[in-house]
Amino acid sequence: MTEALLVPAGGGISQGDLVIAPIARVSTNPLVTPDPWDRLDEHEARVLRGTHADEDIYLAAGRALLMVTSHDCHHDKEWNESVRRHVKAGVEKDAAEQLAEDDDTLDRTFQASPLVPLDDFPPGKRSDLRAGRVVGYFPVPQNYSVGVPEAVVDLTYRVTVDRFAVEERLYGLDATGRAQLRLCLARFDALRSVNLGAELEAAVGSRIVDVSVQRGSPMEVTLTLENGVAIRLIQQPAEPGGGGRRGL
Repeated sequence: MTEALLVPAGGGISQGDLVIAPIARVSTNPLVTPDPWDRLDEHEARVLRGTHADEDIYLAAGRALLMVTSHDCHHDKEWNESVRRHVKAGVEKDAAEQLAEDDDTLDRTFQASPLVPLDDFPPGKRSDLRAGRVVGYFPVPQNYSVGVPEAVVDLTYRVTVDRFAVEERLYGLDATGRAQLRLCLARFDALRSVNLGAELEAAVGSRIVDVSVQRGSPMEVTLTLENGVAIRLIQQPAEPGGGGRRGL
């Protein structure tokens, strides 16, 4: 596949951005922590489960490097609804946008998943993770100069984050990387199978050897087949430019 890159994050928060933020998960008693999540569980607390259950639960929380997984449309949904509501009530559009911008209750949350270094996985599994062949894990372009080790985004650990809780916003995926992330999310959330590629290959009659995204047109995806044929896919509507309007 075409190599994805990490680029400086600009504009509003976008799918594929890397941020440092708090995370948390719940577990039954006793607390069970998978090995790749050990470094994520920095704090543990026992929580009363309530009158309708016999056992308490554990809350495991920490601070981690996360990748934003929410689609860009999510980050402006409430903002856009507010603008439409004010305009419908007779407010000028510029004033309606400013009212929405000043409302800190809008679009407060987004979904994200933590990065887990490949060193935290068994050696025999790392090559498949690195190649993106394991459902639920997205390989991240390595870039030690910006503090990103060889890692995968663990989509099996998904959290809802308040954008005001973000401590730092770092780099993000380029257009190629975002397209690959969406495909990985589709496999995990909807298709639940690594057979997506095999099904596409069966449909077109040849093995897919490369996926690329045209620079400046992130919705134009080209599949290159082993037989030399290239299939161009154009998605409509176009992706919102630069992520959401609301900053962190």
